[in-house]
Amino acid sequence: MLTLQRITSEYVATEDRFRLSGTTDKGGAVSYWVTQRLLLRLLNFLLDWLATHREELERQAAREMLGPMVTRPTPARLPSQALGAGDDPPAVAEETAGETGSEPGNPEGGEQAVEAELLFEADIRIAATRITLVFKPRNSEHAQLSLQLDEAWQWVAILHTLWKRAEWNLAVWPDWIEQVKAPHPEKAWGSLH
Repeated sequence: MLTLQRITSEYVATEDRFRLSGTTDKGGAVSYWVTQRLLLRLLNFLLDWLATHREELERQAAREMLGPMVTRPTPARLPSQALGAGDDPPAVAEETAGETGSEPGNPEGGEQAVEAELLFEADIRIAATRITLVFKPRNSEHAQLSLQLDEAWQWVAILHTLWKRAEWNLAVWPDWIEQVKAPHPEKAWGSLH
């Protein structure tokens, strides 16, 4: 089984679904199409798990460890946002196609583009301090993404932002997500005109 070291999440309007592209522990690249139906199922588990740690997330956001990082205004074009997984601090970055030199399906910019494979199934393993998702494509090796609390929160915050841009139904998202994402609205980065 592959272990994902870095993953980029983006909503692709022409496909009306999300694409997850990542690099693996073996130096390769993977790319998956994720439908709204599968993403809803994954989100239910992720949100339930995060809700059990809500107080801790709110404390971190109040200390501005997470709040500004995920509330910074983004360009008008749809960005892809990356989440690093593993033992190192997660690398969250905003990228817009054309600015980083990377092609769709190629999160690092240096490797050949990878054809995205449609995901039909994923497993979730939940522990007290970590949640692991195992992506199970039909035609290639399974890949796991293991996230600690702060990494899971960052990824869910990114998905929430992209979900809103996709104009998908927001009923799945609990109100507390916005509260944790923006605990200090007066300190938001930049301004909107």
